[in-house]
This record gives sequence, structure tokens and C-alpha cells, in this order.
Amino acid sequence: MTTGNEGAPGGGVGAAVFLSLPELQPTPVEGCAVCGDLAARRQEARERGDLSAATDANVRLRNHRDHAGNRP
Repeated sequence: MTTGNEGAPGGGVGAAVFLSLPELQPTPVEGCAVCGDLAARRQEARERGDLSAATDANVRLRNHRDHAGNRP
């Protein structure tokens, strides 16, 4: 007997996964030197067309431990 799911990993088909990007880019916290540096790196990366480096700076800003979870 076949179920039509034999080719799927684990023998079954799971629900589709939809991922989305964060809606807002992180805002640097005023007066924080680390945030200021990361924001400057992000801007420089955008200006030279390096969207990977700009994204890296956004991730670091978002996860900056002194402010993570306290951003708009």
C-alpha cells in the first residue's frame, strides 16, 4: 500500500513554513557607542551597495544585548 508520501523526509509531508522579515529596521539607542558604530557601518554598507553587510549590522543592532527587546 502506498500513501504518496514515501519520498518526503520522515515519510510524511509537513505544513508549509512561511518566514517573514522584521517589519522595522532596528533603531540605534541614542548615546550608545555600540549602536552608533553599528548604525554607521550599516549606512556605509548601504552606500557601497553591500546589502549583506547592511543586514549583518541590522542583526547585530537588533541583538545588541544591552538593548535587545527594548526597541520599537
